[in-house]
Amino acid sequence: MPAVSSSPILAALTASDTVIDQVRADTGVESTALSLLDALAQIPDPRAARGVRHGVIAVLLVSACAVLAGARSFVAIAEYVHDTGRTVLDLLGAGPVAPHESTIRRLLQQLDPTAVEDALHRWATTQLATRPTDPGIPARERRPVWALDGKSLRGARHGEQRSTHLVSVIDQTSGVVLTQVAVDSKSGELAAVPELLAGLDLRGVLVTADALHTQRSHARYLHERGGHYLMTVKANQPTLLARLRALPWKMIGPAARQRARGHGRVETRTISVLSLQRCPDRGGEFFPHAAQAIRLIRRRRPLRPGARWKTVTVYAITSLTAFQADPILLARWIRGHWNIENRLHWVRDVSFDEDRSQTRTAAGPQVMAALRNLAITALRLTGTTNIAAVLRHHARDAHRPLTTYKII
Repeated sequence: MPAVSSSPILAALTASDTVIDQVRADTGVESTALSLLDALAQIPDPRAARGVRHGVIAVLLVSACAVLAGARSFVAIAEYVHDTGRTVLDLLGAGPVAPHESTIRRLLQQLDPTAVEDALHRWATTQLATRPTDPGIPARERRPVWALDGKSLRGARHGEQRSTHLVSVIDQTSGVVLTQVAVDSKSGELAAVPELLAGLDLRGVLVTADALHTQRSHARYLHERGGHYLMTVKANQPTLLARLRALPWKMIGPAARQRARGHGRVETRTISVLSLQRCPDRGGEFFPHAAQAIRLIRRRRPLRPGARWKTVTVYAITSLTAFQADPILLARWIRGHWNIENRLHWVRDVSFDEDRSQTRTAAGPQVMAALRNLAITALRLTGTTNIAAVLRHHARDAHRPLTTYKII
């Protein structure tokens, strides 16, 4: 039985450029931005051609819409498929017979995770590139700033099998997830950084990272690719930390001070910045291509009677010069690095219950995490701040995920 002719997505499963262009025109997607359909069309089908009833694009589209509606597992995706209605399935190209849970599970487990990540990266970056920028913002504040960090999928651990560990990169300003890669363990994050950043254009980009990634090899790699770094320094680099502490901070004094009140506490942040050009440190190299050293003192006190102040001193190092970034910007970017925890890892853990997901076979854990990243990215692009509320909002109307992904 042939599919209904009103399905623009199903028509594109033949993957001809002419048809895809027509689908883009029919669905109203701007020609300057890569549509989700175009991006997913680049993912190869790992199955033998004989007996295939549901194409890769169709299964990925229904899975992406299900996750945006709150689905947390293969079973939940299949339930969404069977409950969403014929009209929506026709628009998604699901065919006359909806895919079964076993079909969805086997296909997502067999997909090449690198191809999936590449496709979603292309889609996310083109969506970011087409967003209007405020001309009133100074040029140095418009610099792309990306945060890099890793997260383990605890539910994927089974017996002697280690849990899947993923390293991700997000855009600090928008919260858009740019890409991620799987590694063997947390210690494998260091070796994974060149692979993670290989497909990204780093020219002019500032990459922020925690102390684990404060490595000379990473600093050299980013410089060779035309990028910059802002890295915190802790005890894993004892010599560098000692040299930073020994700098004449008292002589230069604070460069900026900020005070904030909220979340049941009051906090003051004092930042001092010292240029490392001609720095009195016996002429030695502080760190490859380092231009400024940073000391940030945080004092925090809970808003309750008798609560005491807690003081934490953080040291950091950056390749940006004083002309490229002033102390206020540096303090903002250091604090903004934790967006990857608050706006990505925490959301996946709490709103998607990722750590309790027992998806653990083959590429399943990474592909499901990529679909969660896709949902978060699509919502961040709309300006969403409360992800949990918007997931419930999408679950109440089957057409809303299609609208958010610009399928209709």
